[in-house]
Amino acid sequence: MRGSPEHAVLQRLVSMRYLGQWRSLTVEMGSGLGALREAVARFHEEHEREFAFRRDDAPVEIYQIALKAVGTTPKPAFAPHQRVVGFRPEPRLMRPVWFEDTEWVDTPVYDRADLPAGTVLAGPAIIDQLDSTTVVPPGTRAEIDDWLNILIHVTEATR
Repeated sequence: MRGSPEHAVLQRLVSMRYLGQWRSLTVEMGSGLGALREAVARFHEEHEREFAFRRDDAPVEIYQIALKAVGTTPKPAFAPHQRVVGFRPEPRLMRPVWFEDTEWVDTPVYDRADLPAGTVLAGPAIIDQLDSTTVVPPGTRAEIDDWLNILIHVTEATR
């Protein structure tokens, strides 16, 4: 169930520093009796690891206390779209497009919104949508998969 307590982990964190220092270190803090003493010991260990010295006899001050809740959520499941077999879309228009190996080619331009799952287009073709344009070069084939991705299959190696 989404948001249930068994999918959450609570982390108690405490940032400490030696009295008079400006840099602090954050360590995890447990719960119950002795948790603060254990956190201070962890602070001394981390300070030595991070800064190559420790001062076990120096007063330690708490700079910040935090409680962090980390939850897991189930991955979303996207439903595939129904394939339309044998669909032949009509191009919105034809326009000349320059391809290096073939020079100018009258190329069909398709509206992306008009291409359902299962659509196959032989290159050359242009697929236009609001935020991008996809070029399907000559010698390739574009296929709209079950999640409406455009897959371009290259049938021969180029250069």
